[in-house]
Formats: sequence, C-alpha cells, structure tokens
Amino acid sequence: MDTAIITFTNNGKELADTIMDKVSVFRDARVYHSHDNKDTDGLHNFIKGNFVKGGAILFIGAAGIAVRLIAPFVQDKLTDPAVLVLDEQGKYVIPILSGHIGGANELSGRIASGIGSIPVITTATDINEKFAVDIYAKENGLELPERADIVQISSKVLDGSKVKIRNKAEEDEVYITVDDATVKLSRKPYVLGIGCKKGIRRSQFEGYINSVLDDYRLSLDDIGLVATIDIKKNEPGLIEWCRAHKKKLLTFSAAELMQQEGDFTVSDFVKKNTGSDNVCERAVVAAGCRLFAKKMGNAGITIAIGKKDKGSV
Repeated sequence: MDTAIITFTNNGKELADTIMDKVSVFRDARVYHSHDNKDTDGLHNFIKGNFVKGGAILFIGAAGIAVRLIAPFVQDKLTDPAVLVLDEQGKYVIPILSGHIGGANELSGRIASGIGSIPVITTATDINEKFAVDIYAKENGLELPERADIVQISSKVLDGSKVKIRNKAEEDEVYITVDDATVKLSRKPYVLGIGCKKGIRRSQFEGYINSVLDDYRLSLDDIGLVATIDIKKNEPGLIEWCRAHKKKLLTFSAAELMQQEGDFTVSDFVKKNTGSDNVCERAVVAAGCRLFAKKMGNAGITIAIGKKDKGSV
C-alpha cells in the first residue's frame, strides 16, 4: 500500500519517524513536513497526488486541519483513499475517510499496535461488531457492491437481521441475502500466479508486481486472488504483500499443479526444487483461470496472469 504522512510541527515529525520505524505499512511512507503557513501550494499538490494514486494519508495534528485540507478532493466512498488523523502525542488515531474500502480502520489498528495509541472507530458495523458487506467483498476478491446496496444491507444487519451467504460456483458469483434484500457480488476477473525463491522481500514483490500490472494496463483493484504452490504458503514477503493489499492467497500442492492441462513454460530446475515443472502458470489454471499472460520473471520472482471468464469455475 502506498502511504504518506503529513506533519506540521517538530513533535509531529518525530512521531512520524517513530511510526515509520514501528508500523511496517508506513515504513516507506513519503513524509511532507508543512511548517510554514504560506506553504499552501506544495501541501495542496502533495495531497492531490495521494488522492490520485489512492494512497493512504496519515495527518499528525488536528482533525479540523485535515478535514479542511482534504475537502477539495473527496469524491466517493468507493474510490476515496484512507485518511487518518493522529494527535501529536500519539494518544488517539482516528480514521476520518474510507474506513472500510480504503482500509483506514485497519490502518488505525496497525498504528495502535505499533505505538500504543487508541483507535477511535466510528463506523457503525465495526463498533457493533456486525457483518460489513464492503469488507467481505474486499477480503474475498469480489467486486465492490453499489453504494445503495451497502447502505441497505448494513441497515438491516444493524437492525439485527441475519446474513446468508451463498456461493454459486458455476457462475463465479456470491449472493449476500439479508431478509428480502439480496446483493450479487462477482469475483474480480484477474488472478496472479506467483513463484519465487526463498527470502524475497515484500518490497521486491511490490516493485515487480506493480511493473507487470502497468505493462498490461491493470491495477491492483483488478486482482481478485493470488495463487502459488503450497511450499510458499508461509513465505514472509509474499504473505506481507497479500495482507497489505487484501489479496486472498490460494495454494496448491505440486501434485495438484502437475494435474493441470495446458501449454506451460516448463523447467527441470523448478521441478527438482518444487515437484512441479512450473508454478506461476499452473497455479493460474489451478485457480480456475485461463492464461492471460504467460510466465515472466525478475530477480527471483515469476509471475503469470490469469483471467476468470464468465461462467468459469
């Protein structure tokens, strides 16, 4: 996740350094220290750039200042990035924009765990520990529901109604039903098949995956799942990347991968080390996709892209 921190005082700047040291998702954050009241254009452009990129923004300072600064750029809860505010003493961290879809609520929890602050959550489904359809969609590689559907489902859930979830595999869709209201969620169409050497860092996955997606004019929002071989299910860098971007990780045994049919880029070396002559392409097919882009590799990472066509399982 792309992150940024904005500070206004020396105390705030020191706290930003602490957060970058203790909260992994902010480790590579871009920091803008606005200590001059006349520095309006630079700060304006910095915030605008983050909204365009969709990167999370953490303000260290007063909530009122943050609200006024982001006001010109706020558009829609389905597309706005996560915005949080932390007081200068690090006591309270408050998600003020895109708590669910942008991940501000989750980020507040990470900051709280890292520096011992108290997250102040105001979204109704969270404080009542209720099912949230937008979070469910995001965490399961599904297209986000319409705003009206989110409101309707959430209202019924908060009134005490039970949620029924039905996965219609033959149509690759999930149905969420609450009372007489049903929302159909389709799976995001693309899957990343990934193979890697041991010890690849999250930052390496970040850079290469972004490069590959750019080459094919895709974004992270197009990716529903990540698939790999089961011996990589605990690979730290891959796990960290999937968690940071809310991507579900599917794993398959070497035997399952070798059962897949297709024209694959095979390697005796890979087979000797993993038991499967190809990981990334075979994982894509094992996840129920056709190959959209065949094996690519860089610095110990291999990637293939799959696409779920309508009606695929």
